[in-house]
Amino acid sequence: MLDRSASGARPAAPASTKPTIRRRISDPGDVSYLISVARRRWRIIAGLALAGLALGGAYLAAATPQYLATARILVDFRRLADIGQDQLAINNKVNDSAVDSQATIMTSDGVVGTVVRDLGLDRDPEFVEASSGVSRLLALAGLAEAAPETDEARRRVAIEAMGRRLRAVRVGVSYVIEVRALTRDAAKSARIANGIARAYIDDQLAAKQETAGSANDWYRRRVADLQAQAGEAEKAAVEYRARNEIMLVDGKFVDEQQLGELSTRLITARSDRAQAEAKLEQIEAILRNGAQGAVADEFRNTVIVALRQKRAQVSQRIAENTDRYGPAHESVERARAELREVQNSIAEEFRRLAAGTRSDAAVAKLNEEAISRGLEDLAARSGRAQAIRVELAQLQSKADTYKAMRDAFMSRFTEAAQEQTYPVTEARVVSEASAPLRPASPDPFRSLVGGLAAGLGLGCVVALAREITSRRVRDREQLEAAVRAPCVAVVGEMPALARGGGRAVPGGRPLEFAARDPLGAFAEALRGVRLAADVQRPPEPGRNGIVLGVIAALPGEGATTVASNLASVMAAAGSPTLLVDLDLRRRRLSALVRQDAAGTQAVGQGAGQEGGRGLQEVLDGTAPLREVIDRREATGLHVLPSSAVRDRLHPAERMTSPALETLLEAGRKGYRYVVLDLPPMLPVADARALAPQVDAFVLVTRWNHTTLEDLQNAMALNPGIAGKLVGVVLNRADPVMLQRADDLVLIRSLAYLDETALRQEAA
Repeated sequence: MLDRSASGARPAAPASTKPTIRRRISDPGDVSYLISVARRRWRIIAGLALAGLALGGAYLAAATPQYLATARILVDFRRLADIGQDQLAINNKVNDSAVDSQATIMTSDGVVGTVVRDLGLDRDPEFVEASSGVSRLLALAGLAEAAPETDEARRRVAIEAMGRRLRAVRVGVSYVIEVRALTRDAAKSARIANGIARAYIDDQLAAKQETAGSANDWYRRRVADLQAQAGEAEKAAVEYRARNEIMLVDGKFVDEQQLGELSTRLITARSDRAQAEAKLEQIEAILRNGAQGAVADEFRNTVIVALRQKRAQVSQRIAENTDRYGPAHESVERARAELREVQNSIAEEFRRLAAGTRSDAAVAKLNEEAISRGLEDLAARSGRAQAIRVELAQLQSKADTYKAMRDAFMSRFTEAAQEQTYPVTEARVVSEASAPLRPASPDPFRSLVGGLAAGLGLGCVVALAREITSRRVRDREQLEAAVRAPCVAVVGEMPALARGGGRAVPGGRPLEFAARDPLGAFAEALRGVRLAADVQRPPEPGRNGIVLGVIAALPGEGATTVASNLASVMAAAGSPTLLVDLDLRRRRLSALVRQDAAGTQAVGQGAGQEGGRGLQEVLDGTAPLREVIDRREATGLHVLPSSAVRDRLHPAERMTSPALETLLEAGRKGYRYVVLDLPPMLPVADARALAPQVDAFVLVTRWNHTTLEDLQNAMALNPGIAGKLVGVVLNRADPVMLQRADDLVLIRSLAYLDETALRQEAA
């Protein structure tokens, strides 16, 4: 239940009771939104698409046919190496840049110039003269270059023109390069493509031959110089060896061989000494431990093994007799004495082994010292001869280096001679170009499809731009996202929704359209609004009524029509309803009430109503409420219009007056619904001032008229109204456009309600 505050105001419903709203004002990335834009703006999209198709057809009809001929060249990179260079290493270094380099060479000015000269393209009008009337006009106006006059100028122009019509493209990841020539004549295109292939191969052969000739002369001179230097270096090494009496055995110096032998013997002696000392240390450790411990394999002998076995047997016998007779028995004492004798025997055997091992260690040490002294003497003698050997090694190394260089350059000289005699290029033609049977451009399919796609894309962009820039409310999601409240009803133009399928509506009064056609879509939509208000304040016995304000952001939204028909639907359903005109500036509702009263006699109409009295007189206390209220006979609705004369107070003062608060409180007690027709929120602040006295609000928005920014600004400026907003009514919607916007609720509702009404009338 909603509790009244001290001023009689009603708080808004808890936030948890409000339905979840999908907040989206306008999201061009949403597929459903784009589809709805296309359906609404299909004329723009279709028109621009047809225009693009027409432009593609015009280009197809006006363009000059061009023929493309293709020749294929294979570049064998196993031969793409300079003279004498390692072929395998070059092949491993080949990458995409090497292939692209060869393609660039094929379209270079040198290769293209050769083809221009051989085929006489510098005299071909297609390559020299202006190819279009526009180019000739620009040349006459001085905005472009005039036709060349000299032979060299024509040749340069032809090379540039041919370069624009020529392409060298690699085929996939292979070493095959396609040479493509595009001209107006099919045979000419084939001649140019084949000419480029031949000119490229000839250029490569000439470069190979020139390089091989230069390399051959240089290698010849270099081999002769290296031969002389190798001979002099070898002679110097032989003379130095004889002068210093250096002897060699199997290619090695004698003292070096002796050093090697002594080093080997010294290593062996040190190993023997280390083994003897380690053996001695282990035996001494065993003796210090009372002849206890593990014995290495080399220390084992039959005596120690037998004594250890006997010690184990005696120890076992001691343990058995101790368990059987006790530790103090005579047999146990004898066994212990025997065990001590065995231990002493083992220790004595280890002492004998230690003495022998100590002697072996001393002998090994003396042997090591003798070998070390001999090695030191030989090393001293070898050190004195080291300087001589170093000089000899340098002389011999110099001689070997010259010999290796001579042999390497001799091999390269042989290869260069072969290259010069029979040059081989790395490229060959694998497929010659032939005259194409059909032109490559213009392509009918690409021209038409491209024009259609361009027009379609431009149409979509224009349609989306118009949709975004308009920013007007067109569907439920936009409206709900802007006001953060559910759209509880979508209604169309009143004549369309007041009759279903052409059925006539009794009467023609705009205040009672919905009540006079209770089975129509308009009435059903307003019942949804009533249900939303009931959620705000559910009807219960003994509970006061609810004050419901119908409001709009701007004038002309249809709030008055919605308020009057909503009140009539509520009254026709049997709920006491009071409709109050609180738009004290326009008083549109009061004018409609008086217009209806002039045509039909209202029940209980008092003299005050006849004199134009209304709300203001009731608030001032000059007229009783029962005499001013207009009672509608058809629906039982009570209407409280505003005064027909000019009010002495400002409308804002009326909204905040205690008399109006008292009147609304009395309305809650006497009626189930008190519907207020309020002025718009943005132009004036009357509704904002009255917000504390109202229990709930219904916002009316006109379809394709109100902008999203206006709605957002209205909600931001009126937080008291936004907090009590139970729903929004999308008014005067176009059913056809809503259907294109994928909002089929209204269309299906009309069909369903029309069918239901016809069946009931037939029954």
